[in-house]
Amino acid sequence: MMKHKILAFLIFILFVQFFSAQALKDCSNCATKIIKQEQIKDLSLDEIRSLTNEIYARNGYEFDNPRFQQHFESKPWYSSKKDNKKVNLNDVEKKNTTLFQNQSKQLKAERELIISQLKSLKNLVLENKINELRSKFSFTYDAQYGEENQKLLKEVLSKIDLDDINNYKKQGLYSVTVDNGFMKILYEVSLDGKNINLFYNRMAHSNIIEDFDEFTDYHSENEFMYNWQFELKGNQLEFIRLAIAG
Repeated sequence: MMKHKILAFLIFILFVQFFSAQALKDCSNCATKIIKQEQIKDLSLDEIRSLTNEIYARNGYEFDNPRFQQHFESKPWYSSKKDNKKVNLNDVEKKNTTLFQNQSKQLKAERELIISQLKSLKNLVLENKINELRSKFSFTYDAQYGEENQKLLKEVLSKIDLDDINNYKKQGLYSVTVDNGFMKILYEVSLDGKNINLFYNRMAHSNIIEDFDEFTDYHSENEFMYNWQFELKGNQLEFIRLAIAG
């Protein structure tokens, strides 16, 4: 009987630890419970901002951003105090907002680091700094794909505006599609957390081509895609692999 009680107690402890470590979904308990770093470590900057806003909303804060205000006005628990000077957080809420703010700063710094590293990569590629690419990013042009690899990566990085990448939750994107009257070509950089992908995709014939006939020398077998994959490891962007399809 004693063994069964001990086993049941251990299962209960594991159960509590498991669920206490789950990612935080909302801030319904943020006024009474200290949130742990483990609960927000996998959340995006947008998700953490939403949690921070919720703490204030639950205290009657009114937002200047109409999207935020409309969101909280749809919640049954929301009631504006009409004056944000009357909004006061308790000690638990203050500690939780500080945790959220610190995590937000870390995630913003990580985003800025990724962009900075990509800019450095772009400069080295465009300037043909082969040795520097190898030493800094572990990047080499695979001899198997010849000059085409180098040529296409230059094209991609020339088309992409690294200062205009926008983010939604953990993903970021800048994509350009060019129709040159012969083919549609996609140039893209996509971010997913610490994973970064560069794409060159000859994906379809031009909109002006009606058919594969005597008026064009376009052939569908010319369609292919190059995907250069990188990952942020620590404070350094590192080349993982080149994937080719088509």
